[in-house]
Amino acid sequence: MGERSIVLKASTSSHPLAADRSKAEPRVLSLLRRETTVPVPTVFDTCDDHETYPAPYFLMEYVDGRTIDHADAPDLPFDVRETIFSEAGRNLAELHTLDSFDEIGDIVGTNGGISVLDTSDSPSYDVFHDWLLDSYEETLDQLLEDGGYFPELATDPNRFDNLVPDIRSYLKETISNLSAPKPPTYCHKDYRYGNLVVAPESGEARAVLDWANLMSAPPAFNLAIAESKLLKPDLNTDASASAGRAGGLRRALWDAYESVRDEWSFDAATRERIRLYRLVFRLDQMACLPLFARTDPTLDDRAARATEHRAFVEQYL
Repeated sequence: MGERSIVLKASTSSHPLAADRSKAEPRVLSLLRRETTVPVPTVFDTCDDHETYPAPYFLMEYVDGRTIDHADAPDLPFDVRETIFSEAGRNLAELHTLDSFDEIGDIVGTNGGISVLDTSDSPSYDVFHDWLLDSYEETLDQLLEDGGYFPELATDPNRFDNLVPDIRSYLKETISNLSAPKPPTYCHKDYRYGNLVVAPESGEARAVLDWANLMSAPPAFNLAIAESKLLKPDLNTDASASAGRAGGLRRALWDAYESVRDEWSFDAATRERIRLYRLVFRLDQMACLPLFARTDPTLDDRAARATEHRAFVEQYL
């Protein structure tokens, strides 16, 4: 019998929820293997506690293929990116049909199962938009007062100050008029190029990775986040070409999603919610700019990335 490569994934984070999220991941992977065609590694064994080694941890299959850096995505052939977007639509649609929940919140592993973390920060889904407004009011406060989530890293803490009042007004007016969201489902908050193992030539997914950062949220919220992460700026083309390509890729995502979820429609109300969710995702990117600029070599020019954020937000104002 020949050698076989496997992966050991352990939780070493000091985040208070890291262990509970890590316990959920292998259970979610096994659920996906049983109930869907989403390509994920096989889980061989798990360990929630260990006297010597960092835990929880689990052993899973090693999947051979290519992981794409988001900075290289604009240079990929359009048909490769289209495949990635289409598969994202199908994979997320299957994920969203697994279960629905009554609450919004982090997905954690408990007593051998999977559940939504039961805290005061896990509201019922019928107040999701109220919860969203409260959350991003706090984000705007941090942008205005501290320059974002990481004030100790901010070189220009007042970078977005003049945008904050108009963004705040827009969110208050728009969120209050949104139609009710669909019930929350599993939401993969980090569906991006770096978490995909793909066939090098075609872009076909061999594995979707990193299921430790799941939450329960309306499916349109997950679609907006995934779309935003996959639609990186096309730096080597002019603006009109980039916009046209983005529209084609978004259509590939939506068409594939609809093909799996017969009862789903990207009607006007759904598109309006997705548009708002794209904005709040962008606010997170703005608040994280100091951290991203330190950890991501493609963000060495903070001013240029801030200009991109500003141009995106001003479309709404």
